[in-house]
Amino acid sequence: MDSLLGLLQEDDKNVTIAVAQGVVPVLVRLLDSPPSDTKEKTVAAISKVSTVESAKSVLLAEGLLLLNHLLRVLDSGSGFAIEKACIALRALSLTKENARAIGSRGGISSLLEICQAGTPGAQASAAAVLRNLAAFEEIRDNFVEENAVVVLIALASSGTAVARENAVGCLSNLINSDSSSEEANAIRTTTA
Repeated sequence: MDSLLGLLQEDDKNVTIAVAQGVVPVLVRLLDSPPSDTKEKTVAAISKVSTVESAKSVLLAEGLLLLNHLLRVLDSGSGFAIEKACIALRALSLTKENARAIGSRGGISSLLEICQAGTPGAQASAAAVLRNLAAFEEIRDNFVEENAVVVLIALASSGTAVARENAVGCLSNLINSDSSSEEANAIRTTTA
């Protein structure tokens, strides 16, 4: 696994070649492996694959199985694994189907916890995922239920520059989409 991870980190062309050779389904199966060291390295490899535009469609094809594994990492992984899972989820959260799946499986709650207590890198990545999710109207109720605005405002005022940018972007997505919606009004009330 170390060799594969090193190869993937070396060059995006290596990622493209590995993906073409079928590495993604193998990585997803490795997420079932009991040793946490293997799981952590597997999440790092998936994270790297998610950063290469031409490989994202292969990750998306893995669907709910991959999402479920990554969401479990958010709740029980190391700081390193959590950050890498958030990077992968950022790429996967751009589709409505995946956004719904993340919202319905407690992902917003987990991501908000990371925004409060994660490493600076994990906070920025978690806020980026939340920013993507907030673009989908079907998910916005989850933000209100989780009292996300308070967490996002705190991150926007005290996080790293990237975390602040993503938190503000998330709040903007929540507010700007439908100015007459109940969720937008609740958020405006909280931020006023």
